[in-house]
Amino acid sequence: MLHKFNVSALNDYSQQFAQKVCDDFFAHNSTASGQHILNLTTIPQVNLFVISSLYDKWKADAEAFKSPFFDFESSEVKEALKQFMNVVSRKISVKREQLEPVLVEATKDTLVLLIDPNSYFNEIFRNQPNFTVTADTVQQLRKYIRFNKFVPQSIAEAMSDRAFVYVNQAIEWSEQAITQRAAEADSIEQWATVFSEKVPLDASSLLKKTNRPEPIITSAEPEANQSFFDTLVVEPVAAPVKLPEPEPEPSRPAEVYVAPIPVYTPPVTSPVMPPTLHETVGGNGNAAKESLNERFRTEQASISSNYQKQPIASISQNIPLHQKFMFIHQLFGGSNSAYESAITELEQAPDFQTARGLITYKFASQHLWDMTGDTVGELLEIVKRRFGQ
Repeated sequence: MLHKFNVSALNDYSQQFAQKVCDDFFAHNSTASGQHILNLTTIPQVNLFVISSLYDKWKADAEAFKSPFFDFESSEVKEALKQFMNVVSRKISVKREQLEPVLVEATKDTLVLLIDPNSYFNEIFRNQPNFTVTADTVQQLRKYIRFNKFVPQSIAEAMSDRAFVYVNQAIEWSEQAITQRAAEADSIEQWATVFSEKVPLDASSLLKKTNRPEPIITSAEPEANQSFFDTLVVEPVAAPVKLPEPEPEPSRPAEVYVAPIPVYTPPVTSPVMPPTLHETVGGNGNAAKESLNERFRTEQASISSNYQKQPIASISQNIPLHQKFMFIHQLFGGSNSAYESAITELEQAPDFQTARGLITYKFASQHLWDMTGDTVGELLEIVKRRFGQ
């Protein structure tokens, strides 16, 4: 995630920034409420990452509250627990010793998201359980992300009505969005200036010029039966603004180079001598032999090619032993159980599209495959035969 950063410098800056913010805030306050945190800094993304961290802790506490000695699946208990947790969420009260380390991490995440969104989203998606990105996860990203927010919006649009996609697919969509909608990216220079109001920040060597800052976020007061975290509204997906095409510069006439016309001189040829009887007979014999060999090789290759394209009823039964060992060691890290599990899942796929999706998005992400490699290509060819492709 941080391969483009000087990690030591990033940590030092984040700690200095969080310390300065806490010094200023806790000079006049003993604790921070939810509304305080939403306006803790002039950088909305930092504030929202703090709230997001508190939300994760809030959910973890709710799970820890459950006891195996009571029926927490009862509808009455579920509703009471929900109401209790909502009331608690509206009474956020955080002291400095708890808030400052959370603020350090929020500052680091904000800087990574701002400067290198590809790394930020790749890390988020690769840490998802079961190598899948769910619609709920994307919805949470849309709620808590303000810098480069077009990325989770683009993924939400691409997912449409799907409940989940595999990690590689989500990463591919995020990278496409960052490339294709670069004009919508938040300005590193502008936000570095805002950071510098607290602690001087020099990010000139990593900057990419873009255009606009985000307004400071405010939150409505939660209703009586509502959680504080539900007051953060997911912004509707807006169509990207199409920038006007620049007018072409007037073209200047180019200097044309005219090559001189060469004088044609006919080549001197020696007279063709008729072949001898021995050459005629020998030549025809060699040609006939070569033609026969070539035909045999062509027919043999054709038979082999047709055999390799014939449909098969089982993937596992059509993988020779030497190829099986190759797949286990080169694709599944030497794990026979991982190989068997993957082959079984491919056998049970209803069609080729589903099987190809498993290879491209699930197994490739899980085992870090090189999709351009020959070994993956061989496995894919066998799967194609299983589905008559």
